[in-house]
Amino acid sequence: MPSLPPVPTVDAFLAAARRAVDDPSPQDAMRALLDATVRSLHAEGRRWIEHDDDELLLTSSPRLTVYHIALSPRIQYPPHDHRVPAMIGLYDGAETSFSYRRNGSALVRTARHDHEAPCVAALPADAIHSVVNMGDARSAAIHVYFGDLTVVDRSIWDADGREERAFDNRFYFEQARRP
Repeated sequence: MPSLPPVPTVDAFLAAARRAVDDPSPQDAMRALLDATVRSLHAEGRRWIEHDDDELLLTSSPRLTVYHIALSPRIQYPPHDHRVPAMIGLYDGAETSFSYRRNGSALVRTARHDHEAPCVAALPADAIHSVVNMGDARSAAIHVYFGDLTVVDRSIWDADGREERAFDNRFYFEQARRP
């Protein structure tokens, strides 16, 4: 079995992610970086970053935003969009993502995607999804967005997918609930 590359420090990963965004094929370069990082982190079997909140912003710039996400168990977060392509590198635990499509002002659930670490999932810019960690412990993932997610005008829906509004992080956590 081939040996895995060492787990990068946060700073080394962010530097590599910035280079990947500048690559002629940024999504391919980012996918390769996340695949290697996720496999190494999963094999190491410990958290890359420890934090109490579910999300920790690592960097944001006009072309790149990176979060470390550690979802609480048995909490479903409401449907939302990103309006930029995204990649999620899940290195610990499992998560379920539900895809939606618009039906007038409401949403209709169209698919369920179950992800188990180690894996990398890509979301197109037009994706609308919600996520839940169905496990008994916090999951851990690196979320990469190809743009400045902190300033993008995007949408969030109430937990039932009936009411669309401008994305608001406080509302996002208020709408989170047990499935």
